[in-house]
Amino acid sequence: MTMAERVGDHASLARLAVNRPVLSLIEKGAERSADGIGPWSPDGYVMRTHPDLSETIAACAPDDLRIVLGVATLVTPADVIYAVGWGTSAVWLRIPSGPALSDALLGDEVEPVEGSTGWVRIRAWRDDLAAWIRASAILTADLPVERA
Repeated sequence: MTMAERVGDHASLARLAVNRPVLSLIEKGAERSADGIGPWSPDGYVMRTHPDLSETIAACAPDDLRIVLGVATLVTPADVIYAVGWGTSAVWLRIPSGPALSDALLGDEVEPVEGSTGWVRIRAWRDDLAAWIRASAILTADLPVERA
């Protein structure tokens, strides 16, 4: 699948209350591409996730990658965002509040995402990135989903 085929529908994702806080953070700094849709702006927004990081995230969850407002995101089949790639070196992961979040924050190079409860930031180029992404997907699968 090409990046253009992986464009996520921002409006559809925003219909889920569980996505709104992270979408609000993604919206900050979103910039429409002066060139429109192209290889560096598959959804019409300037990419804020480096192509190498987008590919790495896609390799961890090939069917879940979507480009949303110029950011590589991983989205469950139920349309819940569970991971976001930023720049060249950061990945945000949804780790719902509770014991899993407390345990995650004890991990090496793991910090909470400021302004968003239930999200952690990790270094993208760690050896266990795929395991972190899988854990986030599993934990996110149990979240209640309310559509607006």
